[in-house]
Amino acid sequence: MYFRLNPECYLILGEHSSVIYDLIEGDVHSLNEYETQLIRNCENNVELTTNEPLLDEMKERCIGNYYTTKVFIEKLRLGSPILDYQPGQPPFIEKAFLEINNTCKLSCGFCGSRHIRRSSGCLGCNTWQEEGTPLEEEQWKEVIDGLSDLHCDSVYFTGGDLTLKWELLQQLLEYAQKKFSQTFVSINSRRFSAEVADYLEGKALPIIQVDNPAHIGTDHQFLLVTDEREEFLKQIRSSKNLTIDRLVRDASELSPDSRLISKSKIQKTNLFRFTHMKKKHPCLANSLTVSWRGEVLPCPMLRRYSLGSVKEQPLYELLRKNSEGFDKFWGMCLEKIPRCTACEFRYACNDCRALEESLTGDLNGKALCRYDVSNGIWV
Repeated sequence: MYFRLNPECYLILGEHSSVIYDLIEGDVHSLNEYETQLIRNCENNVELTTNEPLLDEMKERCIGNYYTTKVFIEKLRLGSPILDYQPGQPPFIEKAFLEINNTCKLSCGFCGSRHIRRSSGCLGCNTWQEEGTPLEEEQWKEVIDGLSDLHCDSVYFTGGDLTLKWELLQQLLEYAQKKFSQTFVSINSRRFSAEVADYLEGKALPIIQVDNPAHIGTDHQFLLVTDEREEFLKQIRSSKNLTIDRLVRDASELSPDSRLISKSKIQKTNLFRFTHMKKKHPCLANSLTVSWRGEVLPCPMLRRYSLGSVKEQPLYELLRKNSEGFDKFWGMCLEKIPRCTACEFRYACNDCRALEESLTGDLNGKALCRYDVSNGIWV
């Protein structure tokens, strides 16, 4: 008798243990050392000589099945290796961040200008200690046209206090209408008014940045900047319209059950996500930022890694001429991060390169994880 995993179930080996990714149900099943060797033998068509309750359980849960003879199981896959590589084809842009300005009078304690580490800072408003000349309206329109030509899916208008450039933002939102699937505007709650809400309705979805849970409403998407402990965050995390933007001074200060470092950071999987994460970074891939002064960055929070300037050449030309620069970030799958290379969770784990780089000083560093790959345990 033989046992094989179903086509949609992948066994991914780690240094000590392994994981089965069920791409239909979305589950990520952890296996210990013994179970890993058992399933590994099964996948190599080694004949079973004893009864194994684990295999019975897997059959019952539609993870695998028994066979009377050796079989070849064609795994469920997405796409074609030939079609995936088309020289000369423009890249697909999933999301783009457009920093309309770099000015603000609020002096928030969590602002990027203060070098504060945030887990979702890309979604919020920030200013930076940078010098330069801001892009003009026509230059921004050229950027928007370039993104539209590249079939960009989502655009985030962000910056400092956008109400200080409200007329420019209005012009750009009008110009961007129907060019993208989704358009967002990041704005501080102290600058969000009924007038702003009325104007944005039907044009863009506001992301309202707050630092007090009492200010979280139900009508819009909110970004809560906080350093509260996990026990408190669990009480409010169920809100579907809320994203937690965690302030991180040092990884050692985080509680063991924090979502940034514990097993809860492991996400559900599916065919598209699994395929994507085998080749790409879970967040940086197919994303770019155009800063207030025209610099193209891999992420709003990765300020030191300029990939060119839209002041010097159109966005399409920049992408074409510096494809290796973009691929360095887009293709940074977790397999390439030294601490993650031998981890079985590498295709289901969340990762913020900007936050990791800020904590470690290394673009390939990893501080936010409590998984001991060598022993296969969460510590």
